[in-house]
Amino acid sequence: MKRLGLAGAVALPAGTLFMSQMGARAAGGSSRLTPGDVAILRFLAAAEILETDLWQQYTELALGNEAFQLALEVLDGDMPTYVNQNTRDEFTHQNFINQYLMSKGAKPVNLDHFRTLPSSQATGSNKTAKRLTSLMNLTVDTSWFLRYRLTGNPDFGDSFPQIVDLQNVPAIPAMDLPLPTDPTFGFQIQLIANTAGFHFATIEQGGSSLYQSFLPKASSLEVLKIVGAIGGTEIMHFQTWQDKAGNAPELMDNHGNEVFPQLPIAPDATPDGIDHSDPQDTNQIMPAPCKFISTHLPLCSVIRPVSTAQAGAQAAVTGLTASGLFNGQSHAFFNLLAELAEEADEARRDV
Repeated sequence: MKRLGLAGAVALPAGTLFMSQMGARAAGGSSRLTPGDVAILRFLAAAEILETDLWQQYTELALGNEAFQLALEVLDGDMPTYVNQNTRDEFTHQNFINQYLMSKGAKPVNLDHFRTLPSSQATGSNKTAKRLTSLMNLTVDTSWFLRYRLTGNPDFGDSFPQIVDLQNVPAIPAMDLPLPTDPTFGFQIQLIANTAGFHFATIEQGGSSLYQSFLPKASSLEVLKIVGAIGGTEIMHFQTWQDKAGNAPELMDNHGNEVFPQLPIAPDATPDGIDHSDPQDTNQIMPAPCKFISTHLPLCSVIRPVSTAQAGAQAAVTGLTASGLFNGQSHAFFNLLAELAEEADEARRDV
């Protein structure tokens, strides 16, 4: 557990935050941001706080719950370490954006009073902690799997089916479960880990598109740099998780019923020298070329979607809400998110 580095997922010390604030001021913190830039950063701060909350729950169990850790390692032996690293990144994003806002005289985002949702009671979880998000009853959108392997683009009205049907399922154990090697009930924790693996990618592909949607809206070159640089790490996260999700194994319950399907597998060999792989197989992890900007232009390998309508703040809130991530939250929580999202989407570049 120590080798995996649980400490890397805790909040940054106050001294670090103070130094980052001083550094931001030294870099020109006296200048003011446009209202649009503030709106973009405030929504991103809220999004990163929410991401940090869900990733922290994953990390506690990935490092502290033997059954969940072993089930994640079926997808990849480095999964627990990668989960911890992703959590660390989200902590730095939320802290940096809020401190940057403060350095520019803008109001940071604080969602602490909405921390009301219960924690998992499984070993490894901080059982008494109150959460912003719930991972207990998710409907995971897995349409990204085919979207990134086909030529369509949601920005052109294209839609894609689910590669796996994951409705109203947990992505973390609510209580201790048998190890995945248990011959009777091991499928339960493995199904949860498979769900988590796809949810990791779902969250990060959404972040990849969200940040890209804001790039044409930022006025300050410094804000443009922030959106582009942090958005780049979201893309790195997504690329990692979509590769690992493809390793999720087919699962049968103790009655022989399939509870998780066999994903498309690449052929082992091509003796005739011709690539017979299915464009949808799990080895196709690079974004396939797709429609971009105009149907009159060649297909291009890009992040998609990136439009405000399909990838912006309000689209992100709608998708996360539909997934069940905020089940149990208050009307005030949803009202605040809606307000932050609307203001961010209305931002326009001031030249």
